[in-house]
Amino acid sequence: MNMKRLALFIVLVIALSACNKDELTTRAVSIQVKGYNIGNSELEITIDTVVYDKFKTASNSLLNFGKVYTYPSGKGAALLKIKDVTTGKEVYQNQLELNAGGLERFFPFVFINGAALEIKAPAADPSTNKMAFYIYYPQSNDAMDIYMKNEKEEIVYIAKNVVSGTWGYSAYVTTTGFTDANTNYYWYFVKAGTTDQWAFSDSESMSKFSSGTLSIPKKGEKGRVQTYFVTPGSNQLDVVNLFKSLN
Repeated sequence: MNMKRLALFIVLVIALSACNKDELTTRAVSIQVKGYNIGNSELEITIDTVVYDKFKTASNSLLNFGKVYTYPSGKGAALLKIKDVTTGKEVYQNQLELNAGGLERFFPFVFINGAALEIKAPAADPSTNKMAFYIYYPQSNDAMDIYMKNEKEEIVYIAKNVVSGTWGYSAYVTTTGFTDANTNYYWYFVKAGTTDQWAFSDSESMSKFSSGTLSIPKKGEKGRVQTYFVTPGSNQLDVVNLFKSLN
């Protein structure tokens, strides 16, 4: 083999090695979708051509999807889709910019009787924490207050006069007695202006929820925006974070 052919061979080997290296190099991103599915529909999530048909969300249940999506390093975008399996219709899609930085992507999604809920998060305020609540409880139009109680029976209000079927907003800053990051407090949902007239089914057990999974501010943090979906489940109250948890 003369020198010219040898040089060409070396160039081709290097080029093929580079191609193979690109093909073998993969990246990963954590995809999380949280929310709720109310009604008769069953939901299925797809990311590009990957159909997660073993992780469908049944009707009237929490939507809690979390998967690590791997892709070739040269790929710049992927499409997240949610399909209503019952009707066959696509009900949600979002373009994932894979090169946008960060190893996690979070998407909130609530489906109520065949329609996606518009999630109206408030603007951030560096002087406080903005809280938003959407309560689904068609059995009543009574306004509700939400308060938190600690082990000393002290209470602090999280929100007041929230009405089912509409977004309710409030501001909350951690107060004395509720700052311990290792303590689970309880949220109580009551008829507005009361502390013991339970909002859901006239039942205390159906109208309270442990704060352990709610990622509430506990250390004097400010500037958070925290959006929640609330509905009574089959045997307990369901409160779902519609935001990426910080703790």
